[in-house]
Amino acid sequence: MFAASQGTQLEQVDGSTDDKPICVPSQVSESAFELFLSVCYNKPDVLKICNKAVIQLLELSDMYLCKDARVYAVHHLQRQRYSLEPTQLISLALKYNVKEILPHAFERLVSARINDISDDEFRAVGSVVWNTMFKVKERLDVHRRIIACEAPPMVHAGTCTKQKLCEDDWKQLWWNGMGRFLLDGRNPQPYKDAVERFEKLDIGEINLDCWKAVLYIVKARSAFDHERKLITRTADDLVKYLIVEPNFEDFGRLVH
Repeated sequence: MFAASQGTQLEQVDGSTDDKPICVPSQVSESAFELFLSVCYNKPDVLKICNKAVIQLLELSDMYLCKDARVYAVHHLQRQRYSLEPTQLISLALKYNVKEILPHAFERLVSARINDISDDEFRAVGSVVWNTMFKVKERLDVHRRIIACEAPPMVHAGTCTKQKLCEDDWKQLWWNGMGRFLLDGRNPQPYKDAVERFEKLDIGEINLDCWKAVLYIVKARSAFDHERKLITRTADDLVKYLIVEPNFEDFGRLVH
């Protein structure tokens, strides 16, 4: 690129001479640019760096089409994903087309409290992601209410001599226990936590063998897996729809 501009009427490109240096954006810190050069030289000797520098590194990798810097930045963001807000991760994923971090961020966004999200975060994520997230939350809320209200069918063991009493207590226990854990207005429990609390309850007149059998069905979580599968499938669809990863095939590293 530098050689092609020599002897032509074209304006000299940045970096071709000392009088025409590469201008790093003012918002990019010196540490981020040093890290960028270090990665380009295959000398990533910085083991602990702040998230801000890594995000700036991702910006530089996008600006100069440097695959090594991008891979390094994405790997770091994946390791540190819990230290960043889901809205920030989604914003980065969309801005720099990073498919690796979007599914995790979307899963956290679905479980986030909407009132805790600022206007700036709403704008950063964009309408497509928000509309999708609200639809997923509504479907999950409906599913949660169905699970809370409909106890799994009781299959009585051969040792159960009071099946009617056993059945009635089971339905009552499910509503008062699992129903309350899942629909608690102040502190609704995730499915996993709700099951752990539920199995510690007093089972009343439920036959012990019947209890063990039905609890096995509950812990198998075939109904509870609906939440995870829906979120995962939706996040994968968002990646396909919104993310177009850069093609580095025609570009070498910035520094050789």
